[in-house]
Amino acid sequence: MVAADDEDAGRGSGEASGSRRTGDQSSPDSRSSTGGLEDWVKALREMAPYLDLGWRLAGATAGPPLLGYFLVDLWFGTTPWGVLVGAVLGLAAAGLQLKKLQDEFDR
Repeated sequence: MVAADDEDAGRGSGEASGSRRTGDQSSPDSRSSTGGLEDWVKALREMAPYLDLGWRLAGATAGPPLLGYFLVDLWFGTTPWGVLVGAVLGLAAAGLQLKKLQDEFDR
């Protein structure tokens, strides 16, 4: 009997809150021009160049030392030099990525 009362109480409160929710929602036709899907698309298009910035910097920084190790050091036995040259090239590439980002911000 207590479980039945709990279910009825839960159903009653759910209906009341459900009617509030449907009353708060606007139909797609009555939406204003702000806050719609077009605004989200515009915001994502503006953020797109910066969303993958971490991957671009990580790839530019870590890629050349890894290539230097696996392609140069292991094949030719020049253990520190491939990694060191790759690290210098990777840091230069990361610096160029940051410079490119700074130029985009200045526009």
